Amino acid sequence: MSSSLKVGIPFAAGFMIAVSAQAQLLPTWETHIVLSQQDIDMIHGAVTNQVHGKPMGTKAHWTNPASGNSGTIKLVKKLARQNQQCEDIAYTVRSGGKPVYTEHYHLTSCLQPDGTWKIA
Repeated sequence: MSSSLKVGIPFAAGFMIAVSAQAQLLPTWETHIVLSQQDIDMIHGAVTNQVHGKPMGTKAHWTNPASGNSGTIKLVKKLARQNQQCEDIAYTVRSGGKPVYTEHYHLTSCLQPDGTWKIA
């Protein structure tokens, strides 16, 4: 399995779990943005190549002309969790349709012994 796929699958799963968990905690919460696989791949690429391991405050932007969706990713905080190097990352996603919707997510990722990042 490629390292990109190793990180991409946990990222996509974590992103969907975070959305699902929030939906269960807040019964009136709903999402208006549908992410395509290409959107998820772009988010994964941006966080992996432009954010992980960088200084706090680092930002990355992504735009998918095919879906019209876009967003920003910001490294908010570095922390240690169970002897692992972890990062709190803020994701902002904007829909490409009309009306434009904006949604915000905070996820923590931790560096694994094999060099990949996993959502904690």
